[in-house]
Amino acid sequence: MINYVVQDEWKLVDAEFFEFVKQLSADPQNQIIGIIRSQKTVAALADLASARKNVHIVETDIGDPKRLQEAIGEVGKITGGKVDVLICNAYLSGTDAMMLPPSAFAGKEQDLDREINDTIKVNLLHTVYTINAFLPLVRNGQLKKIIYITSGFADPDFTLTAETPNLLGYCVSKAGMNMVIAKYAAELAPEGILTLSLSPGWVATDNAKEIVADQQAFQWMLSSFQKYDPKVEGMISTEASVKAQLSVINGLTKEQSGQFLSHFGNKNWL
Repeated sequence: MINYVVQDEWKLVDAEFFEFVKQLSADPQNQIIGIIRSQKTVAALADLASARKNVHIVETDIGDPKRLQEAIGEVGKITGGKVDVLICNAYLSGTDAMMLPPSAFAGKEQDLDREINDTIKVNLLHTVYTINAFLPLVRNGQLKKIIYITSGFADPDFTLTAETPNLLGYCVSKAGMNMVIAKYAAELAPEGILTLSLSPGWVATDNAKEIVADQQAFQWMLSSFQKYDPKVEGMISTEASVKAQLSVINGLTKEQSGQFLSHFGNKNWL
């Protein structure tokens, strides 16, 4: 039995998170523990857990180290004290000011502080809390993999090519956590633990759909992405993204540990 822990988005159950649980649990040899903030938001996940006995739901607050430790106890009872693959998927896309470029924050320093600090808190600090909490169980696992779901937006070359000056907090926090994942790789390599920052592509998640619900916003994003890759026509499905990501996760090697890769296993973010 391979034990997967999949961490949910910060406050809401995201479609990509659900797809990870759905695809992984299709194999009866896998055991999946979904880490969520509240079961009130997960009717579909509860139905899946009822139908598939290898799906388990554990509630916690990833921003609260004490509650995380309580969750570790629950997960340990389910898995026999071990986790093979930890997938960290929680994120915050930004504040109300996320569409502003850096220079537009002149005179709006409080907005800048909130845009940077709120995203750093969720996308970096809470992820470190989660990894550190689960690390003893990962050490006991067989596969020993820690996966951080990041974004191609964190790549400076992508920013320059696509000409995207906004989403400041999201990009900064994702790029920062990518470096932390590299640091974990350097630290944990002697123990045989592999880490990876993995970008899912431009995916039709609930959050992405909300951002591009405005047709003008969608056209802006599409035109930006087409500067990077003219073949892009729109978002890919969560099913296609997760299938591709799992292929990269399953094939992760020690030579790739700590790297920042796309769902294609390279630097093609779209």
